[in-house]
Amino acid sequence: MGLVFGAILLFWLFMSVLVRYAGRRSEATDMAEAGPQETARGEEEELRQRAALAAVSAALALASEEGPKPFPLPPTALVSTWQAVMRSRQLGERGQVR
Repeated sequence: MGLVFGAILLFWLFMSVLVRYAGRRSEATDMAEAGPQETARGEEEELRQRAALAAVSAALALASEEGPKPFPLPPTALVSTWQAVMRSRQLGERGQVR
């Protein structure tokens, strides 16, 4: 079992290092290639996309909201009618419990 957790840990470390270094290089090259005006336009466009995404997700959440759901009925008893009658008869024969 230790080998499984060790392999998971190695994959996790590999992925975190890969994401960290790959993300930094792509941002640096994008900034170097784009001028200051293009960078401002890109940020503005990204903010608009995020706002649109937030509006759509909020609208979908409100549309999918339903009223309170009814409480589910309990599962049926696994006791037949005959067994229930016989058990209640036995309880009645005992009398009151202190």
